[in-house]
Amino acid sequence: MFVPNSEEILSVSPDGVAEFIMKHAGDKTLSRIVQRLNSDLLEGNESASQMAARALDHLGFMIQD
Repeated sequence: MFVPNSEEILSVSPDGVAEFIMKHAGDKTLSRIVQRLNSDLLEGNESASQMAARALDHLGFMIQD
């Protein structure tokens, strides 16, 4: 299954986020997307970490510092 990266997630329009989440929840890929973003956030280089944080925020997930 295709799992989008941070850049692809950030390209989703704000109006399209709910549809994106519903599609990936239905495809059972949403948890893999969030796991990948969390991994990039916690273990990636500075650029990957910042992009992952922005992508999670874009999807409506809270980031705890």
